[in-house]
Amino acid sequence: MRSLALLLLPLVLTACGGGKAPTPAKPHAGSSATASVGGATLQASTVALADLNATVAARYGLAAGDDGLLLLVTVRDAAGNGIDPGDLQLQATAAVLPDPPGALALRAIRTGDMTDYLGVVRASAPASIAVKLAATRGGARTEIATTAELQPR
Repeated sequence: MRSLALLLLPLVLTACGGGKAPTPAKPHAGSSATASVGGATLQASTVALADLNATVAARYGLAAGDDGLLLLVTVRDAAGNGIDPGDLQLQATAAVLPDPPGALALRAIRTGDMTDYLGVVRASAPASIAVKLAATRGGARTEIATTAELQPR
């Protein structure tokens, strides 16, 4: 079974710029970082809420076109298959720079045997947003950090 993130990636990428590649002068908010912890592979991806199409926004309980950033964290095995998160604990922080970071609530979404976590950072473009994720599982710990740029539409 393909992961929800892989299934949604074409929808999210198509939503960025209406199917056109973004221009270098106006980077979109999308970023991605991967790390492993306790036998689980975590992928943290960001996308501007304004770039989500209505179907994806509705699936996540969001309004299409909102201001801000979506953080999506997928939990998979090394082959990309869904796994039980077990004792996985996630703590996220986000900062709309230059403001200091604050806690970012993550909500679990389960689809079959896959578990994803999402958080929303409310911000108006233009903005630089720094996101940090700390994960522990099976006694192991890892951190992921990424920065995204929100551009005016």
